[in-house]
Amino acid sequence: MQPQSQNRSGRRRLLRILSVGLLLVLLLVMARAWYALRDREPSADLVLNLGLDTQQTTRPILRAGFARVTINPDLSNPTRPVWLAGFDQHRAATAIHDDLWAIACVIDDGHHRLGIVALDAIGLFHDDVVKIRRRLDPAWNLGYTTVCATHNHSTPDLMGLWGPNLWHSGVDPRYREQVITASVQALQQAVERLEPAEVVFREIITPPDGLVTDTRKPHVYDSNLRLMHFTRPDSGATLGTLTTWGNHPETVWSRNTEITSDYCGYLRDALEKGIVLEGKTVDPGMGGIHLFINGAVGGLMSTTPSVTVEDPYTKQQFKEPNHDKARAVGRQLAHRILPELRQNKKAPASAVSLSIQARTVELPLDNWGFLLASILGLMDRGHSSWMKLRTEVALIGLGDASIACIPGEIYPELVNGGVERAPGADFDLEPVEIPPLRELMPGSVRFVFGLANDEIGYIIPKSEWDRKPPYLYNAQRGVYGEVNSVGPETARLIHETFRAMCLENSRRHQALSLSRSRQP
Repeated sequence: MQPQSQNRSGRRRLLRILSVGLLLVLLLVMARAWYALRDREPSADLVLNLGLDTQQTTRPILRAGFARVTINPDLSNPTRPVWLAGFDQHRAATAIHDDLWAIACVIDDGHHRLGIVALDAIGLFHDDVVKIRRRLDPAWNLGYTTVCATHNHSTPDLMGLWGPNLWHSGVDPRYREQVITASVQALQQAVERLEPAEVVFREIITPPDGLVTDTRKPHVYDSNLRLMHFTRPDSGATLGTLTTWGNHPETVWSRNTEITSDYCGYLRDALEKGIVLEGKTVDPGMGGIHLFINGAVGGLMSTTPSVTVEDPYTKQQFKEPNHDKARAVGRQLAHRILPELRQNKKAPASAVSLSIQARTVELPLDNWGFLLASILGLMDRGHSSWMKLRTEVALIGLGDASIACIPGEIYPELVNGGVERAPGADFDLEPVEIPPLRELMPGSVRFVFGLANDEIGYIIPKSEWDRKPPYLYNAQRGVYGEVNSVGPETARLIHETFRAMCLENSRRHQALSLSRSRQP
Protein backbone atom coordinates (compact mmCIF):
# COMPACT_ATOMS: atom_id res chain seq x y z
CA MET A 1 0.00 0.00 0.00
CA GLN A 2 1.26 3.42 -0.87
CA PRO A 3 1.95 5.90 1.96
CA GLN A 4 -0.80 8.23 0.68
CA SER A 5 -3.37 5.41 0.73
CA GLN A 6 -2.21 4.38 4.20
CA ASN A 7 -2.73 7.95 5.44
CA ARG A 8 -6.28 8.08 4.01
CA SER A 9 -7.09 4.71 5.56
CA GLY A 10 -5.71 5.85 8.93
CA ARG A 11 -7.76 9.03 8.83
CA ARG A 12 -10.91 7.02 8.03
CA ARG A 13 -10.27 4.69 10.99
CA LEU A 14 -9.69 7.68 13.25
CA LEU A 15 -12.92 9.32 12.05
CA ARG A 16 -14.84 6.08 12.68
CA ILE A 17 -13.39 5.81 16.20
CA LEU A 18 -14.21 9.45 16.92
CA SER A 19 -17.75 9.03 15.54
CA VAL A 20 -18.37 5.95 17.68
CA GLY A 21 -16.93 7.74 20.68
CA LEU A 22 -19.14 10.78 20.16
CA LEU A 23 -22.17 8.55 19.69
CA LEU A 24 -21.40 6.73 22.92
CA VAL A 25 -20.98 10.05 24.76
CA LEU A 26 -24.27 11.29 23.31
CA LEU A 27 -26.03 8.09 24.36
CA LEU A 28 -24.57 8.35 27.85
CA VAL A 29 -25.72 11.99 28.15
CA MET A 30 -29.20 11.05 26.92
CA ALA A 31 -29.36 8.13 29.36
CA ARG A 32 -28.23 10.36 32.21
CA ALA A 33 -30.81 13.02 31.26
CA TRP A 34 -33.59 10.41 31.08
CA TYR A 35 -32.64 8.96 34.45
CA ALA A 36 -32.31 12.35 36.16
CA LEU A 37 -35.47 13.85 34.68
CA ARG A 38 -37.71 10.79 34.91
CA ASP A 39 -41.03 11.11 36.69
CA ARG A 40 -40.23 9.81 40.19
CA GLU A 41 -43.84 9.94 41.38
CA PRO A 42 -46.14 9.27 38.40
CA SER A 43 -49.14 8.61 40.66
CA ALA A 44 -48.74 11.82 42.67
CA ASP A 45 -51.25 13.89 40.69
CA LEU A 46 -53.78 15.27 43.13
CA VAL A 47 -57.33 16.57 42.92
CA LEU A 48 -58.58 16.71 46.50
CA ASN A 49 -61.84 18.09 47.90
CA LEU A 50 -62.46 17.38 51.58
CA GLY A 51 -65.04 18.99 53.84
CA LEU A 52 -66.98 20.62 51.01
CA ASP A 53 -69.79 18.07 51.15
CA THR A 54 -73.10 19.86 51.57
CA GLN A 55 -74.64 16.70 53.10
CA GLN A 56 -72.62 16.88 56.32
CA THR A 57 -75.02 17.41 59.22
CA THR A 58 -73.09 16.51 62.39
CA ARG A 59 -71.52 19.34 64.38
CA PRO A 60 -67.72 19.65 64.02
CA ILE A 61 -65.71 19.14 67.21
CA LEU A 62 -62.16 20.47 67.19
CA ARG A 63 -59.15 18.47 68.38
CA ALA A 64 -55.48 19.37 68.00
CA GLY A 65 -52.12 17.76 68.71
CA PHE A 66 -48.55 19.08 68.61
CA ALA A 67 -45.14 17.40 68.56
CA ARG A 68 -41.55 18.04 67.54
CA VAL A 69 -38.46 16.00 66.65
CA THR A 70 -34.91 17.34 66.33
CA ILE A 71 -33.26 17.29 62.90
CA ASN A 72 -29.71 18.29 63.82
CA PRO A 73 -27.10 16.96 61.38
CA ASP A 74 -24.15 14.84 62.48
CA LEU A 75 -21.00 16.98 62.53
CA SER A 76 -18.75 14.33 64.09
CA ASN A 77 -17.14 13.07 60.88
CA PRO A 78 -14.71 15.62 59.34
CA THR A 79 -14.50 13.55 56.15
CA ARG A 80 -18.24 14.15 55.54
CA PRO A 81 -18.71 17.91 55.90
CA VAL A 82 -22.23 19.31 56.27
CA TRP A 83 -22.70 21.97 53.62
CA LEU A 84 -24.84 24.94 54.62
CA ALA A 85 -27.43 26.18 52.16
CA GLY A 86 -28.60 29.57 51.06
CA PHE A 87 -25.62 31.75 50.13
CA ASP A 88 -22.47 30.41 48.44
CA GLN A 89 -20.90 27.01 47.87
CA HIS A 90 -18.21 25.57 50.13
CA ARG A 91 -19.68 26.77 53.45
CA ALA A 92 -19.20 23.87 55.82
CA ALA A 93 -20.93 23.77 59.21
CA THR A 94 -18.53 24.07 62.14
CA ALA A 95 -20.89 23.72 65.13
CA ILE A 96 -24.52 23.52 66.23
CA HIS A 97 -25.48 26.80 67.86
CA ASP A 98 -29.09 25.79 68.56
CA ASP A 99 -31.37 22.93 67.59
CA LEU A 100 -33.20 22.42 64.30
CA TRP A 101 -36.67 20.90 64.46
CA ALA A 102 -39.42 19.16 62.55
CA ILE A 103 -42.54 20.47 64.31
CA ALA A 104 -45.97 19.00 63.62
CA CYS A 105 -49.52 20.12 64.24
CA VAL A 106 -52.51 17.86 63.55
CA ILE A 107 -56.01 19.37 63.38
CA ASP A 108 -59.19 17.27 63.43
CA ASP A 109 -62.78 18.55 63.18
CA GLY A 110 -64.43 15.16 63.70
CA HIS A 111 -64.83 14.65 59.95
CA HIS A 112 -61.40 15.27 58.45
CA ARG A 113 -57.84 15.51 59.69
CA LEU A 114 -55.04 17.85 58.56
CA GLY A 115 -51.32 17.37 59.21
CA ILE A 116 -48.90 20.30 59.14
CA VAL A 117 -45.11 19.99 59.41
CA ALA A 118 -42.78 23.00 59.75
CA LEU A 119 -39.11 22.25 59.06
CA ASP A 120 -36.06 24.30 59.98
CA ALA A 121 -34.72 23.76 56.47
CA ILE A 122 -33.83 25.56 53.25
CA GLY A 123 -36.54 23.72 51.33
CA LEU A 124 -37.86 20.30 50.42
CA PHE A 125 -38.77 19.15 46.93
CA HIS A 126 -42.22 17.80 46.11
CA ASP A 127 -40.87 14.27 45.54
CA ASP A 128 -39.67 14.20 49.16
CA VAL A 129 -43.02 15.46 50.44
CA VAL A 130 -44.70 12.62 48.56
CA LYS A 131 -42.29 10.19 50.26
CA ILE A 132 -43.36 11.56 53.65
CA ARG A 133 -47.04 11.14 52.81
CA ARG A 134 -46.56 7.57 51.63
CA ARG A 135 -44.95 6.61 54.94
CA LEU A 136 -47.92 7.83 56.99
CA ASP A 137 -49.88 5.03 58.61
CA PRO A 138 -53.44 4.90 57.18
CA ALA A 139 -54.64 4.42 60.77
CA TRP A 140 -53.62 8.04 61.47
CA ASN A 141 -56.45 9.16 59.13
CA LEU A 142 -54.56 12.15 57.78
CA GLY A 143 -56.67 13.33 54.87
CA TYR A 144 -54.03 15.81 53.79
CA THR A 145 -50.53 16.70 54.97
CA THR A 146 -48.63 19.85 54.10
CA VAL A 147 -44.88 20.11 54.73
CA CYS A 148 -43.37 23.61 54.86
CA ALA A 149 -39.74 24.71 55.14
CA THR A 150 -38.81 27.95 56.89
CA HIS A 151 -36.19 28.58 54.15
CA ASN A 152 -33.44 28.93 56.74
CA HIS A 153 -30.03 29.83 55.29
CA SER A 154 -27.99 28.27 58.12
CA THR A 155 -29.23 24.72 57.74
CA PRO A 156 -27.90 21.75 55.74
CA ASP A 157 -28.35 21.78 51.99
CA LEU A 158 -31.44 19.77 51.03
CA MET A 159 -31.68 21.05 47.46
CA GLY A 160 -28.21 20.35 46.07
CA LEU A 161 -27.09 23.84 45.07
CA TRP A 162 -24.65 24.62 47.89
CA GLY A 163 -22.07 21.86 47.92
CA PRO A 164 -18.27 22.13 47.90
CA ASN A 165 -18.37 23.69 44.43
CA LEU A 166 -20.68 24.35 41.48
CA TRP A 167 -20.39 20.78 40.21
CA HIS A 168 -21.12 18.77 43.33
CA SER A 169 -24.34 18.53 45.30
CA GLY A 170 -24.39 19.58 48.94
CA VAL A 171 -27.08 17.06 49.89
CA ASP A 172 -26.18 14.17 52.17
CA PRO A 173 -28.78 11.46 51.34
CA ARG A 174 -28.58 10.23 54.93
CA TYR A 175 -29.55 13.64 56.27
CA ARG A 176 -32.41 13.94 53.80
CA GLU A 177 -33.66 10.56 55.03
CA GLN A 178 -33.31 11.80 58.62
CA VAL A 179 -35.55 14.81 57.85
CA ILE A 180 -38.15 12.65 56.10
CA THR A 181 -38.19 10.17 58.99
CA ALA A 182 -38.40 12.93 61.60
CA SER A 183 -41.35 14.50 59.78
CA VAL A 184 -43.23 11.19 59.90
CA GLN A 185 -42.35 10.72 63.57
CA ALA A 186 -43.53 14.20 64.49
CA LEU A 187 -46.84 13.62 62.73
CA GLN A 188 -47.31 10.30 64.49
CA GLN A 189 -46.69 11.87 67.89
CA ALA A 190 -49.04 14.77 67.09
CA VAL A 191 -51.79 12.29 66.16
CA GLU A 192 -51.23 10.41 69.41
CA ARG A 193 -51.53 13.70 71.35
CA LEU A 194 -54.82 14.81 69.78
CA GLU A 195 -57.12 16.26 72.41
CA PRO A 196 -60.15 18.58 72.56
CA ALA A 197 -59.19 22.12 71.65
CA GLU A 198 -60.42 25.64 71.05
CA VAL A 199 -58.82 28.06 68.63
CA VAL A 200 -58.58 31.80 68.10
CA PHE A 201 -57.24 33.38 64.90
CA ARG A 202 -55.43 36.70 65.14
CA GLU A 203 -53.77 39.18 62.80
CA ILE A 204 -51.29 41.64 64.30
CA ILE A 205 -50.39 44.73 62.29
CA THR A 206 -46.59 44.70 62.08
CA PRO A 207 -44.83 47.47 60.12
CA PRO A 208 -41.63 46.26 58.43
CA ASP A 209 -39.48 49.12 59.73
CA GLY A 210 -36.56 47.87 61.80
CA LEU A 211 -37.31 44.27 60.94
CA VAL A 212 -37.32 43.50 57.23
CA THR A 213 -36.55 45.23 53.96
CA ASP A 214 -37.69 44.59 50.40
CA THR A 215 -34.64 44.42 48.14
CA ARG A 216 -36.50 44.64 44.82
CA LYS A 217 -39.10 47.05 43.45
CA PRO A 218 -42.03 47.37 43.81
CA HIS A 219 -41.70 47.52 47.59
CA VAL A 220 -44.51 45.36 48.93
CA TYR A 221 -44.35 43.36 52.17
CA ASP A 222 -46.06 40.46 53.89
CA SER A 223 -45.11 41.81 57.30
CA ASN A 224 -48.26 41.29 59.40
CA LEU A 225 -48.15 38.47 61.93
CA ARG A 226 -50.96 35.93 61.71
CA LEU A 227 -51.62 33.45 64.49
CA MET A 228 -53.60 30.36 65.34
CA HIS A 229 -53.79 29.87 69.11
CA PHE A 230 -54.97 26.44 70.28
CA THR A 231 -56.00 26.02 73.92
CA ARG A 232 -57.60 23.42 76.18
CA PRO A 233 -61.33 24.08 76.63
CA ASP A 234 -61.33 23.22 80.35
CA SER A 235 -58.35 25.27 81.52
CA GLY A 236 -57.48 27.65 78.70
CA ALA A 237 -53.90 26.34 78.79
CA THR A 238 -51.99 26.69 75.55
CA LEU A 239 -51.56 23.58 73.44
CA GLY A 240 -49.62 25.44 70.76
CA THR A 241 -49.62 28.18 68.20
CA LEU A 242 -48.95 28.51 64.50
CA THR A 243 -47.40 31.80 63.38
CA THR A 244 -46.79 33.11 59.87
CA TRP A 245 -44.69 36.09 58.80
CA GLY A 246 -42.79 36.92 55.61
CA ASN A 247 -39.01 37.18 56.01
CA HIS A 248 -35.98 35.10 55.02
CA PRO A 249 -34.34 33.44 58.08
CA GLU A 250 -30.87 34.60 57.08
CA THR A 251 -30.26 37.18 59.82
CA VAL A 252 -26.85 35.75 60.75
CA TRP A 253 -25.87 36.10 57.07
CA SER A 254 -23.30 34.51 54.82
CA ARG A 255 -20.20 34.30 57.04
CA ASN A 256 -21.97 32.26 59.69
CA THR A 257 -20.94 28.61 59.79
CA GLU A 258 -22.95 27.49 62.81
CA ILE A 259 -26.17 25.53 62.52
CA THR A 260 -29.03 27.69 63.82
CA SER A 261 -32.80 28.00 63.48
CA ASP A 262 -32.28 31.80 63.24
CA TYR A 263 -35.09 34.08 64.44
CA CYS A 264 -37.65 31.27 64.04
CA GLY A 265 -36.15 29.35 66.97
CA TYR A 266 -35.85 32.42 69.19
CA LEU A 267 -39.50 33.24 68.51
CA ARG A 268 -40.65 29.71 69.34
CA ASP A 269 -38.58 29.64 72.53
CA ALA A 270 -39.96 33.00 73.65
CA LEU A 271 -43.56 31.92 73.07
CA GLU A 272 -43.02 28.73 75.04
CA LYS A 273 -40.61 29.78 77.82
CA GLY A 274 -40.96 33.56 77.89
CA ILE A 275 -38.18 36.14 78.13
CA VAL A 276 -35.70 35.75 80.96
CA LEU A 277 -33.14 38.49 81.69
CA GLU A 278 -30.54 38.04 84.44
CA GLY A 279 -32.51 35.20 85.94
CA LYS A 280 -35.78 37.16 86.04
CA THR A 281 -38.79 36.46 83.83
CA VAL A 282 -39.77 39.77 82.25
CA ASP A 283 -42.38 38.39 79.86
CA PRO A 284 -43.95 35.00 80.68
CA GLY A 285 -44.28 32.36 78.01
CA MET A 286 -47.39 30.40 77.14
CA GLY A 287 -46.13 26.81 77.30
CA GLY A 288 -47.16 24.43 74.55
CA ILE A 289 -45.44 23.75 71.23
CA HIS A 290 -45.13 26.43 68.56
CA LEU A 291 -44.74 26.30 64.78
CA PHE A 292 -43.36 29.04 62.57
CA ILE A 293 -44.19 28.97 58.86
CA ASN A 294 -42.88 31.58 56.46
CA GLY A 295 -45.18 33.69 54.30
CA ALA A 296 -44.50 35.60 51.09
CA VAL A 297 -40.70 36.04 51.09
CA GLY A 298 -40.02 36.63 47.37
CA GLY A 299 -38.99 40.01 46.19
CA LEU A 300 -36.83 39.65 48.47
CA MET A 301 -37.86 39.96 52.11
CA SER A 302 -34.80 39.94 54.37
CA THR A 303 -33.25 41.39 57.51
CA THR A 304 -30.18 42.49 55.58
CA PRO A 305 -26.96 43.83 57.17
CA SER A 306 -28.32 47.33 56.45
CA VAL A 307 -31.25 46.82 58.87
CA THR A 308 -30.75 47.74 62.52
CA VAL A 309 -32.88 45.67 64.90
CA GLU A 310 -33.59 46.64 68.49
CA ASP A 311 -34.11 44.03 71.18
CA PRO A 312 -37.38 45.24 72.76
CA TYR A 313 -36.42 43.89 76.18
CA THR A 314 -32.78 45.00 76.54
CA LYS A 315 -33.05 48.02 74.19
CA GLN A 316 -29.76 46.98 72.57
CA GLN A 317 -29.50 47.61 68.84
CA PHE A 318 -27.90 45.24 66.37
CA LYS A 319 -26.83 45.99 62.81
CA GLU A 320 -23.97 43.57 62.17
CA PRO A 321 -25.22 40.05 61.37
CA ASN A 322 -24.90 37.65 64.31
CA HIS A 323 -26.93 35.43 66.60
CA ASP A 324 -27.79 38.37 68.89
CA LYS A 325 -29.42 40.12 65.96
CA ALA A 326 -31.41 36.98 65.09
CA ARG A 327 -32.54 36.78 68.74
CA ALA A 328 -33.60 40.45 68.58
CA VAL A 329 -35.79 39.73 65.54
CA GLY A 330 -37.40 36.77 67.30
CA ARG A 331 -37.99 38.85 70.42
CA GLN A 332 -39.49 41.68 68.38
CA LEU A 333 -42.10 39.25 67.08
CA ALA A 334 -42.67 37.67 70.49
CA HIS A 335 -43.07 41.14 72.04
CA ARG A 336 -46.05 41.67 69.74
CA ILE A 337 -47.50 38.18 70.06
CA LEU A 338 -47.35 37.42 73.79
CA PRO A 339 -49.68 40.26 74.87
CA GLU A 340 -52.17 39.20 72.19
CA LEU A 341 -52.17 35.62 73.44
CA ARG A 342 -52.87 36.75 76.99
CA GLN A 343 -55.83 38.92 76.00
CA ASN A 344 -59.32 37.54 75.46
CA LYS A 345 -60.35 39.84 72.63
CA LYS A 346 -62.06 36.96 70.84
CA ALA A 347 -63.98 34.01 72.23
CA PRO A 348 -62.22 30.76 71.29
CA ALA A 349 -64.15 28.39 69.04
CA SER A 350 -64.43 24.61 69.35
CA ALA A 351 -67.05 23.94 66.64
CA VAL A 352 -64.62 24.64 63.81
CA SER A 353 -65.07 22.94 60.46
CA LEU A 354 -62.16 21.92 58.24
CA SER A 355 -62.12 21.93 54.44
CA ILE A 356 -59.22 21.02 52.16
CA GLN A 357 -58.74 21.53 48.43
CA ALA A 358 -55.48 20.60 46.71
CA ARG A 359 -54.48 20.50 43.06
CA THR A 360 -51.44 19.39 41.09
CA VAL A 361 -49.93 22.09 38.87
CA GLU A 362 -47.61 21.34 35.94
CA LEU A 363 -45.17 24.16 35.30
CA PRO A 364 -43.12 24.73 32.13
CA LEU A 365 -39.42 24.81 32.97
CA ASP A 366 -37.88 27.90 31.38
CA ASN A 367 -34.61 27.83 33.29
CA TRP A 368 -31.69 26.03 31.68
CA GLY A 369 -29.71 26.33 34.89
CA PHE A 370 -32.32 24.25 36.72
CA LEU A 371 -32.35 21.74 33.86
CA LEU A 372 -28.55 21.39 33.86
CA ALA A 373 -28.52 21.09 37.67
CA SER A 374 -31.01 18.24 37.40
CA ILE A 375 -29.03 16.42 34.70
CA LEU A 376 -25.82 16.79 36.70
CA GLY A 377 -27.54 15.40 39.76
CA LEU A 378 -27.32 18.60 41.79
CA MET A 379 -31.11 19.08 42.05
CA ASP A 380 -32.42 15.61 42.73
CA ARG A 381 -36.05 15.94 41.71
CA GLY A 382 -38.05 14.37 38.94
CA HIS A 383 -39.87 16.06 36.07
CA SER A 384 -43.43 15.18 35.12
CA SER A 385 -42.39 15.31 31.44
CA TRP A 386 -39.76 16.97 29.28
CA MET A 387 -39.24 20.56 30.53
CA LYS A 388 -42.20 20.27 32.93
CA LEU A 389 -42.27 20.19 36.74
CA ARG A 390 -45.05 18.84 38.92
CA THR A 391 -45.91 20.85 42.00
CA GLU A 392 -48.96 21.51 44.17
CA VAL A 393 -51.26 24.27 45.45
CA ALA A 394 -53.81 23.97 48.25
CA LEU A 395 -56.58 25.99 49.89
CA ILE A 396 -57.49 25.04 53.44
CA GLY A 397 -60.46 26.39 55.37
CA LEU A 398 -60.49 26.26 59.17
CA GLY A 399 -63.48 28.00 60.70
CA ASP A 400 -63.17 31.72 60.03
CA ALA A 401 -59.63 31.36 58.70
CA SER A 402 -58.17 30.13 55.43
CA ILE A 403 -54.73 28.99 54.36
CA ALA A 404 -53.05 29.23 50.96
CA CYS A 405 -50.32 26.60 50.50
CA ILE A 406 -47.88 27.96 47.91
CA PRO A 407 -44.93 25.84 46.70
CA GLY A 408 -42.15 28.42 46.72
CA GLU A 409 -41.10 31.98 47.45
CA ILE A 410 -44.02 34.02 46.21
CA TYR A 411 -43.66 37.77 45.72
CA PRO A 412 -45.81 39.70 48.26
CA GLU A 413 -47.53 41.75 45.57
CA LEU A 414 -49.09 38.54 44.25
CA VAL A 415 -50.50 37.90 47.72
CA ASN A 416 -51.45 41.37 48.95
CA GLY A 417 -51.74 43.42 45.76
CA GLY A 418 -49.44 45.86 44.05
CA VAL A 419 -48.29 43.98 40.94
CA GLU A 420 -47.06 46.59 38.48
CA ARG A 421 -46.63 46.92 34.76
CA ALA A 422 -42.96 47.52 35.38
CA PRO A 423 -41.03 49.70 32.90
CA GLY A 424 -38.21 47.72 31.34
CA ALA A 425 -39.83 44.32 31.94
CA ASP A 426 -39.43 41.61 29.30
CA PHE A 427 -43.21 41.43 28.80
CA ASP A 428 -44.92 44.75 28.18
CA LEU A 429 -48.34 43.90 29.57
CA GLU A 430 -50.77 44.70 32.34
CA PRO A 431 -50.68 42.52 35.48
CA VAL A 432 -52.21 39.12 34.76
CA GLU A 433 -52.21 37.61 38.28
CA ILE A 434 -55.16 39.58 39.61
CA PRO A 435 -56.90 39.90 41.96
CA PRO A 436 -54.27 39.15 44.66
CA LEU A 437 -54.57 35.84 46.48
CA ARG A 438 -55.77 37.26 49.79
CA GLU A 439 -58.62 39.03 48.02
CA LEU A 440 -59.73 35.66 46.63
CA MET A 441 -59.48 33.78 49.92
CA PRO A 442 -62.42 33.26 52.29
CA GLY A 443 -62.38 34.02 56.00
CA SER A 444 -61.31 36.98 58.13
CA VAL A 445 -57.73 35.83 58.84
CA ARG A 446 -55.98 34.62 55.70
CA PHE A 447 -52.73 32.71 56.12
CA VAL A 448 -50.15 32.11 53.39
CA PHE A 449 -47.82 29.14 53.84
CA GLY A 450 -44.76 29.71 51.67
CA LEU A 451 -42.51 26.83 50.54
CA ALA A 452 -45.43 24.48 51.15
CA ASN A 453 -44.95 20.96 49.74
CA ASP A 454 -42.16 22.10 47.40
CA GLU A 455 -39.46 24.70 46.77
CA ILE A 456 -39.69 25.87 43.18
CA GLY A 457 -37.85 29.14 43.82
CA TYR A 458 -39.16 32.63 43.20
CA ILE A 459 -42.72 33.12 41.97
CA ILE A 460 -42.52 36.39 40.01
CA PRO A 461 -45.37 38.36 38.36
CA LYS A 462 -45.08 38.08 34.60
CA SER A 463 -45.36 41.87 34.14
CA GLU A 464 -42.30 42.24 36.42
CA TRP A 465 -40.21 39.49 34.80
CA ASP A 466 -36.81 40.79 33.70
CA ARG A 467 -33.91 38.88 32.18
CA LYS A 468 -33.01 41.14 29.26
CA PRO A 469 -32.09 44.85 28.98
CA PRO A 470 -33.49 47.43 29.37
CA TYR A 471 -33.83 46.53 33.02
CA LEU A 472 -36.67 47.20 35.45
CA TYR A 473 -37.27 50.79 36.49
CA ASN A 474 -34.33 51.97 34.35
CA ALA A 475 -31.80 50.08 36.47
CA GLN A 476 -28.22 49.89 35.21
CA ARG A 477 -28.04 46.12 35.73
CA GLY A 478 -30.38 43.18 35.92
CA VAL A 479 -32.37 42.39 39.03
CA TYR A 480 -31.96 39.26 41.14
CA GLY A 481 -34.68 36.62 41.18
CA GLU A 482 -35.21 35.16 37.73
CA VAL A 483 -32.08 33.00 37.96
CA ASN A 484 -33.82 31.08 40.75
CA SER A 485 -37.27 30.87 39.18
CA VAL A 486 -38.85 28.08 37.14
CA GLY A 487 -40.02 30.60 34.53
CA PRO A 488 -42.25 33.57 33.67
CA GLU A 489 -45.46 31.50 33.46
CA THR A 490 -45.12 30.13 36.99
CA ALA A 491 -47.01 32.89 38.81
CA ARG A 492 -49.85 32.90 36.28
CA LEU A 493 -50.42 29.15 36.45
CA ILE A 494 -50.31 29.05 40.25
CA HIS A 495 -52.67 32.03 40.43
CA GLU A 496 -55.11 30.45 37.95
CA THR A 497 -55.17 27.18 39.87
CA PHE A 498 -55.65 28.88 43.22
CA ARG A 499 -58.31 31.23 41.86
CA ALA A 500 -60.29 28.27 40.48
CA MET A 501 -60.21 26.57 43.91
CA CYS A 502 -61.41 29.75 45.62
CA LEU A 503 -64.28 30.10 43.15
CA GLU A 504 -65.25 26.46 43.64
CA ASN A 505 -65.12 26.95 47.40
CA SER A 506 -67.41 29.99 47.12
CA ARG A 507 -69.93 28.16 44.90
CA ARG A 508 -70.12 25.22 47.30
CA HIS A 509 -70.64 27.46 50.30
CA GLN A 510 -73.38 29.33 48.47
CA ALA A 511 -75.06 26.04 47.62
CA LEU A 512 -74.78 24.97 51.26
CA SER A 513 -76.31 28.22 52.49
CA LEU A 514 -79.15 27.92 49.98
CA SER A 515 -79.80 24.32 51.01
CA ARG A 516 -79.95 25.27 54.69
CA SER A 517 -82.28 28.20 54.03
CA ARG A 518 -84.76 25.83 52.37
CA GLN A 519 -84.79 23.40 55.27
CA PRO A 520 -87.98 23.55 57.40
